[in-house]
Amino acid sequence: MGVVCRALAGMLLLCCVAALRASELHGEVDFVLGTGSGQTGSTQTGLGKNDFDGNVSPWRDSSATVTIESQLLDEISSWVTLSADGERSQVVDVQEAWLSWKPVPSGPWRTRIRLGSFFPPTSLEIEPDSPSWKPVRTLSSSAINSWIGEELRANGLELAFSRRGLMIGSPHDFDFTVAAISANDPAGTLLAWRGWTFSDHITGLTETQRLPDLPVYRPDGPIPRQTRDVREFREIDGVPGYYAAASYTYAQNVQVSFLHYDNEGHPLDVSQGQYSWETRFNHLSVRAVLPAGWEILSQAMQGTTLMGPDAVHVRFRALYLLASHPLGSGDMTFRWDLFRNQDIDLLPTDPNSDHGNALAVAYRMPVGKQLHWVSELLRVDSTHAARVLLDEPAREIELSLSTSLRWDF
Repeated sequence: MGVVCRALAGMLLLCCVAALRASELHGEVDFVLGTGSGQTGSTQTGLGKNDFDGNVSPWRDSSATVTIESQLLDEISSWVTLSADGERSQVVDVQEAWLSWKPVPSGPWRTRIRLGSFFPPTSLEIEPDSPSWKPVRTLSSSAINSWIGEELRANGLELAFSRRGLMIGSPHDFDFTVAAISANDPAGTLLAWRGWTFSDHITGLTETQRLPDLPVYRPDGPIPRQTRDVREFREIDGVPGYYAAASYTYAQNVQVSFLHYDNEGHPLDVSQGQYSWETRFNHLSVRAVLPAGWEILSQAMQGTTLMGPDAVHVRFRALYLLASHPLGSGDMTFRWDLFRNQDIDLLPTDPNSDHGNALAVAYRMPVGKQLHWVSELLRVDSTHAARVLLDEPAREIELSLSTSLRWDF
């Protein structure tokens, strides 16, 4: 982990120096107002499904993201994203930092190599190379992308090949990606003990997440070596993981993608209060542009995460279907989520079962050259077995209403 941190720090310094002479600066500022009902929100160390706590002020912590994109050499560029979020103790953190080599193509095939820390190629809700990695059409991300934003980051080397049919008069595009990754061994900790959530929070590379106060990792609990404070982007077992992905696009109207992820974690290894989790999943996504202006997005994920000698073992899956259509000067969006965690471990005193569904209705409208107004109503119906350990009902229906003014620059 020390080597990874030093490499990223050096990369950040290199990018900052380069930014003084040849760079593009872009980002997003998000001013959010909202309120919600239900239990303490996920970002307040509760077992609620959204960001809100019904007992606090309706003002939410706003956020800002700045990306410095620099051309270092003819074919080598850098990308550094800094984000400020009031939900973090240190407020400002690095979200992504990587170097990219893209040789000039001589035909339909293109190559890109990335080295650093970046998101795996999964989300359809987020625009490609978005500086904020937040959804465009809604305020909350789906359950799948909320988890990816909080627990997953590819820290390593990625090799991508793409074939652009336009270069040879064909409607068929193909993309293939493989990556060797490290420093993501705790991935699965939040998903197993906190469950699925719906938020727009993106974990910084040095950020500490805090788990709910469950008995299992208290000093007198069955897993006392686990602490409530989790650093997601750490290397614990010294074994690299990987992911591999493939995507097919027809005429820019239909896209089908598949990704397999495996962090190759050794679940018996523990360091400084944090275990290495064996987390692996398959991910399928489909995007379709239909007549009359409809756009349909869907992502599905299924996998397992394991810690210790079968102390925590969860089989997880999630799915969402999103439909968006122009309405007036903006776009109306509907998103429906299903999610489930199945507890299959040896500790009945630590229930990890979590299942439910969610419906989000959002409207996005431009109000200026670089300003957008976005409003969202989110309803989540969930049953989380661990809530009874905190003297809360296992089933909860949570409602939240949010509105945002986004400035893109």
